[in-house]
Amino acid sequence: MIKEGTEVVCINDAFAPQSIEAIPNRPIKNKVYVVREIRYYDHLDKAGVLLQEIRNPESVRSLLGGAFEPSFSITRFAPLEDLLSEITLENVEEMCV
Repeated sequence: MIKEGTEVVCINDAFAPQSIEAIPNRPIKNKVYVVREIRYYDHLDKAGVLLQEIRNPESVRSLLGGAFEPSFSITRFAPLEDLLSEITLENVEEMCV
């Protein structure tokens, strides 16, 4: 489970051209980050994360008129601990064959 303070690995760094233009600093696939904040978007039924290692200018406008830092979809990341567990299990299985 991803929560604030969780180490995560970026598993998807493919962004749409308009996102690349609007968000100068983006995560890179296979790089490890620490979750700084999780934002829930109830109207979209989605969650986004802000990362300790990446900061962007406040540029996204809310429905209330304020600006805020854009977040990255939580689906772009996997917990580092989960990936390490999977790798370890795969290695053990290969050794037993």
